Amino acid sequence: MKEYSLSIGELAKLININPRTIRYYEEISLLPRPERGANNYRVYSEDTIKRLKFIKKAKSLGFTLNDIKRIITISDKGDDPCEHIGGLLKQRIVETDIRLKELKKLKTNLKKLEREWSGMQKLEVCNSDELICPKIEMYFNNK
Repeated sequence: MKEYSLSIGELAKLININPRTIRYYEEISLLPRPERGANNYRVYSEDTIKRLKFIKKAKSLGFTLNDIKRIITISDKGDDPCEHIGGLLKQRIVETDIRLKELKKLKTNLKKLEREWSGMQKLEVCNSDELICPKIEMYFNNK
């Protein structure tokens, strides 16, 4: 397997992620701790680069880091993680449907609030030391 003598910054730039994220993934054992080269740079294998790319793709699909860790563990054992992924996909779809409903409700409430606020006069109590934003507090008091 090919190894690359890269600084963490160079790897982060290559994958387009924050170096702190790479360190965090190493801390939680999502990535193996890298060896150090003679120049004291981390020496990353092709496998680490492949894993980082996979992690980014899986996260973009809504998989959690725990999900991703399980998938990688299954793959590392030489088993096919695709069957496990099928169940995770179903779970993510249900969670996404729930979030969509919540977001639609939030959007409806925000539009209602915007309409109400556009018709309001400036409130004298806006400068009150007791309230941060009376308009928001009035909205919740009227619910």
